[in-house]
Amino acid sequence: MSAAFADTVRSEWTKFRTIPANVPTLLSAVVLMVGAGALTANGAAENYRAGRALFDATYISMYGGFLFAQITVGALGVLVVTHEYATGLIRTSTTVVPRRGRLLAAKVATYGLIALAMGLVSSFGAYTLGQTVIAAGGAPAASLSQPGVLRAVTGMGLIWALVGLVGVALGILLRATMAATTVLVAVNFIIPVIGPRLLPDAVGDWVTTYWPISAGLQITTTVQNPERVAPWTGLGVMAGFTLVLLAAAFAVFRSRDT
Repeated sequence: MSAAFADTVRSEWTKFRTIPANVPTLLSAVVLMVGAGALTANGAAENYRAGRALFDATYISMYGGFLFAQITVGALGVLVVTHEYATGLIRTSTTVVPRRGRLLAAKVATYGLIALAMGLVSSFGAYTLGQTVIAAGGAPAASLSQPGVLRAVTGMGLIWALVGLVGVALGILLRATMAATTVLVAVNFIIPVIGPRLLPDAVGDWVTTYWPISAGLQITTTVQNPERVAPWTGLGVMAGFTLVLLAAAFAVFRSRDT
């Protein structure tokens, strides 16, 4: 990492932590994921004896909380960019760092690492509490030593980072907090969660299998559904989608006026 890029990253970190709401908002996402994950795990444990073809204790402990925490993580990624547009500080940033590619790369690196770190904290926290709840409910809990469990829990941290970077990309592309957040919610919640219930069966099955966030979350499973993509393939789909958005964001940011 060059000295100039490192200085830009430090500047972005200073911007992030000095906005009063940012750190509490990120911590609230962690609490939401761990708390809601525990509630989901409790419900799954209670229903276990009713019979499940697939009981994935690791996935269950994390997914219920992530479903809602991801909105906060992505929206904060949007705000990393749109806050500067709203306040006019983006002009100062591009004056201080005239190489726009470097400036956006620093934003991506900074928030990507923040989201990854908090994602790992939340995933291990949700997993740990969730397994305790599942075991207390009489259902089989998972251990980190079992095949795929460590990969699944770590993979959830990677998903947090990708969701956060999708937010950053949308913030650059749309420059408006409400518009970018609306698109984020549609892409990561409405289409993959609600869409399959409203769409024709064939389209709904495709969305459930190949939509970026749906495919990406396969990395957090330990019991493979043969009708879904493999865990690493799914993560690759989500990562590819994120890279396409970021590439578009870089192209737009470097070519238009602030």
